Amino acid sequence: MSKTKNKIKICVVTGSRAEYGLLKPLILKLKNDNSYNVRLVATASHLEKKYGNTYKEIENDKIKIDEKINIKLTDSSADGVNKSFAICVRKFSEYFSNNRPDILLVLGDRYEILATSIAAYILQIPIAHINGGEATSGTLDEGFRHSITKLSTLHFTSTENYRQRVIQLGENPNSVFNVGVLSVDNINNFKTIEKKDLEKDIQFNFSSPSAIVTFHPVHTDKKSSVEQLNELLSALDKFNNLNILFTKSNADIDGSKLNEILSHYVSKRKNSVLVDSLGMQRFLSALRYIDIMIGNSSAGIVEMPYFKKPTINIGDRQNGRLKAKSIIDCKTEAKEIYKAINKSLSKEFLKQCESVESIFGDGKASEQIVKIIKEKAHQLNLKKEFFDVPFNKYK
Repeated sequence: MSKTKNKIKICVVTGSRAEYGLLKPLILKLKNDNSYNVRLVATASHLEKKYGNTYKEIENDKIKIDEKINIKLTDSSADGVNKSFAICVRKFSEYFSNNRPDILLVLGDRYEILATSIAAYILQIPIAHINGGEATSGTLDEGFRHSITKLSTLHFTSTENYRQRVIQLGENPNSVFNVGVLSVDNINNFKTIEKKDLEKDIQFNFSSPSAIVTFHPVHTDKKSSVEQLNELLSALDKFNNLNILFTKSNADIDGSKLNEILSHYVSKRKNSVLVDSLGMQRFLSALRYIDIMIGNSSAGIVEMPYFKKPTINIGDRQNGRLKAKSIIDCKTEAKEIYKAINKSLSKEFLKQCESVESIFGDGKASEQIVKIIKEKAHQLNLKKEFFDVPFNKYK
């Protein structure tokens, strides 16, 4: 394994706003540890104006971006995503050939992260993967995530249940570590923005009742993403006094279509705002002041429960994830969403949310990851061997 002054050369790749927000505490810990030589690469939606040019959030955090790799997200159709995927593999292959790290560190389940991992795998660069073993059966991310797991050498999961799934995929238990979620690190340590300052910044009023709405594309349902979003907006039309903070959809297939619909909707509704990206500090601050979260984002499953507030989780996108009792699952029909919103604002349900407990760790995920990589970095075995789980009881 190559060395630079005996430091572990680690490359961290981020392609989206949400992913960077999770990675931030880990990046800072790695950079502050003399055992590591860290290079950060920004790609995909970070570099697109229509998604907010979110690489600027990284720069505003005073974190150096060592390389920007543009994979041309000009077309959000399936064919367009395939073309961006191919560009991503080629460009990262070139980058890794000229800037070979000891370890590639990636998080999550997006297609650009799979493409990056394929490039590294073929070049025999060990991959450390965060958030494997989770399930989102309503998206293409399901296949992307498990594929990244099979390409990776080290695995950091957010629960013991997810750790067992990674092992079930054939990964050696000695390489799979349950460390909790990085977002809890953020929640425990972020500095809350004063409400009046945040309201002025994003031009939104947090007076009750208020909701944050994030709806991402879904690709495996009979009902299209556009139809599902329209059902949600029809339900919201029945709550004229609800202040709504919309955040844009991600850079998946049909994401641009959903953002166009949201932009038109907000232009017609006086008590609503649409933002490209809040960034982690503004996002977590907003969760502190908001009453409910609505949509199909993992943030409603992972982050919102830590604020002991309701989440309306719409459709199947987050199927398979562990869920706190503050989460209300509902179908992608306006009448069901309407009922779920009413329930979430009821005194009885709000009282229930007050007793929600953590299920995703203690806020020390980044600390554990830094320590484990340091211990394992110089003894990684790139030879993939399938670890068989005994299934006698299923015979």
